[in-house]
Amino acid sequence: MGRSFPRPRPTALFLAALLAAAAAPLAAASDERLTRAQRLLDEGRPVAAAEALAPLLRREPNHAEALLLRSTARFMEGRVDEGRADLDRALAADPTLRQAWLNRAGLDIAEERYDAALVALERARELDPAAPDNHLNLGAVLLLQGRLEEATGHFERYLAAAGARQAAGASAEAHYLVATNYAGRGFAALAVETLRRAIELDEGYRLAARTDPNFLAIAESAELRRLLETDLRGPDDGYRVARDRYPLPYAGGDGPLLSAVLEALRLAEEPFDPRVEVTPAWALVHGDLRVKVFDAEPGAEGDGPGTVEVSAPAAALGAGEWQRRIDRLLAQVELALLRRARSERPAPEPPLPPGR
Repeated sequence: MGRSFPRPRPTALFLAALLAAAAAPLAAASDERLTRAQRLLDEGRPVAAAEALAPLLRREPNHAEALLLRSTARFMEGRVDEGRADLDRALAADPTLRQAWLNRAGLDIAEERYDAALVALERARELDPAAPDNHLNLGAVLLLQGRLEEATGHFERYLAAAGARQAAGASAEAHYLVATNYAGRGFAALAVETLRRAIELDEGYRLAARTDPNFLAIAESAELRRLLETDLRGPDDGYRVARDRYPLPYAGGDGPLLSAVLEALRLAEEPFDPRVEVTPAWALVHGDLRVKVFDAEPGAEGDGPGTVEVSAPAAALGAGEWQRRIDRLLAQVELALLRRARSERPAPEPPLPPGR
């Protein structure tokens, strides 16, 4: 399988961190029915999850973890009042359930009760002071209150903790989540600066940002457009790289070269993300192989030469496998362009009848 690239979270920006945590299994969910209910929730089957919990709750009506899971099922069904009642009962039965406080904060945020949300989030922080999402959640709510300086302080602590874990993936996601919060409140400069760092760590976040509704509030920002049209990374050190030039152009994605490359990837059975990045200067196809298509001479008119650049981490592909896959892919590009040329060639005039 190809590399899995980040995708936008389908939640409002200020609930992103809270609802991301809500999908995590309960730490103490040792009962088989709790485990099954959590799995059903993860699969998007709230009715089945509630049914799985019913026998346990009949026997133990105040089982805190079961009530918390059923509250989530109710929320997923749109039965907000019932979900809230279950959540309140869960907290009354066990006020140490951190996830329940996070969910309570999510409800308060949805109702624009930001002071109450901060109280719930502080309670969650008390229960687990080292939890990575504490500062992200608090910063998100403070930003909703317009308390930019305080929010930024929490975001900086969140990013510092992510960087201290020395995992590029964690730091990239952390920067991206902070950027979504800034973007949603219209702080374009802060959003773009933070998103830039996320992309420097993992260019998949540029791909994610293109379709992320959290960035709609700053969609007209010239800085954001420039960032999304800039290839910050290119092949890293330690990558194998192959380039080939073709007589037909990229032409901002409207030329024949990009469509030939996509056809070639399919025919070569190379896994790739269907979300292709297309800009006026280049296109990027993400997968096991990083495929960039561009005009060799930007701005040239006519059928100036186009370039296909293919790269992949040397650690992921041995030299032999790399060569086989490159040869197969580039051969398919040539064939795709040849098929296109033949299909566009005008049909020959029919021969004249004899004697005329």
